[in-house]
Amino acid sequence: MEIIFNQLTFTENKKTSSEKKYFDEVNMIINSSSIVGIKMDYSDILGELLMVVKRPTKGEIKLDDVVVKRTTHINNINSLRRKFGIVPFENNIYLKKNVKEEIKNAMANYGYKTKNIAKHIADSLMIVGLDDTYLNRDPNTLSYVEKKKVNLALAMSYNPEVLVIESFDKGLTFREREYFRKLFLKLKNKYNKTIILVNCELPFMFDIVDKVYVINKGKLVISGDKNIFYEDKLYKYAEMPKIVEFIKYVNDNGHDILEYTDLKELIKGLYRDVK
Repeated sequence: MEIIFNQLTFTENKKTSSEKKYFDEVNMIINSSSIVGIKMDYSDILGELLMVVKRPTKGEIKLDDVVVKRTTHINNINSLRRKFGIVPFENNIYLKKNVKEEIKNAMANYGYKTKNIAKHIADSLMIVGLDDTYLNRDPNTLSYVEKKKVNLALAMSYNPEVLVIESFDKGLTFREREYFRKLFLKLKNKYNKTIILVNCELPFMFDIVDKVYVINKGKLVISGDKNIFYEDKLYKYAEMPKIVEFIKYVNDNGHDILEYTDLKELIKGLYRDVK
């Protein structure tokens, strides 16, 4: 699914003391089967707009051939919403007694049907790295990372085209972050998912995103492809990844190395340069 924001403005509590403008005439393009990173003030608003839970104040959102405006009527809105899987930062509210029933309930909510439900549920868990021993586990007893995986499996269970993943890297160790980074690349490359990483830190997004957008106080202030990680203006709004910091340091000290995104390739490049 291609997603286009055309002069999108979204304001809540307009003309009151608590007015908040989340988007202010923002233009963005999210290509199908890509990974996009978005830094913005709040992580949940984007998903609500894409699911048409909330509507633009001005401008429009194009979701393939569907145009969402403030007053647009959308036929079969449930079918549109099923194309999006929202993975919140935390989801500690589980309605069912075990993981199997929780996933089955998510599928039912979005009207997703399959011939072999049991296999489909097990496959949803397998994709995120959980085996079938988790089917009968109480989701409330799972660890923090296991809940992250279950929440991702819940979103994957009804086979959405787009995954909106909110602040996902918070609370994870380095090894856990690397696991999910590789998983998101697999979801993009093997399963053709479009993945939107909202308010994840730049070191987490680094080298897996195709494009980065930074929205500050509602305004789109920075956008670009992977090369934007090497532009200083980006780090007015976010932390610089250590690998970029190191590359900049090496370049400043007279070693003309290329702009690597992979650590192993960087080491090889340094070795060739020093040699």
